[in-house]
Amino acid sequence: MNIGPMFRINPVLLTVIGLWTGGCTAPTSTSGNTERPAPDSTTAEQAFPVEGPAGKPTSDGPQTIHTKDGGRMEGMMSHGQRIGVWTSYFPNGTVRSQNTYVDGKEEGPTVVNHPNGIPFYVGQYRHGVNHGEWVFYDEQGNEIKRARFDTTGSEIKP
Repeated sequence: MNIGPMFRINPVLLTVIGLWTGGCTAPTSTSGNTERPAPDSTTAEQAFPVEGPAGKPTSDGPQTIHTKDGGRMEGMMSHGQRIGVWTSYFPNGTVRSQNTYVDGKEEGPTVVNHPNGIPFYVGQYRHGVNHGEWVFYDEQGNEIKRARFDTTGSEIKP
């Protein structure tokens, strides 16, 4: 999906905003089907164009994506790809999610929070796909589900 002439957004990489605007793919009950919970579900319709340091679209350097719900996402771009730590915030400033990117793909730990700041889910990415154990929580912090993923990002059913 393209937003502006210089910036590409991969919808798989942009999933958290959708968690709070109705696009949740993560399970919300222990009987739910677990699909790949991606961190930043912002679609082109939910986000404003990316701004670099001068407030103009850019494919390199620090970025801020303002979401229509009043939140924002911040991180670095290099050659049109996300790199390093990206943090997403709710409109009230509470951290919505935090993910690390290597060459535009998620790598390492991910944490996505409920609006009250309590983790919604925590897990690991490896080469841009879910890997290992992911744990899901309700808004009070009670564990509601665990899921395990193989190296291809497919859920391992018990």
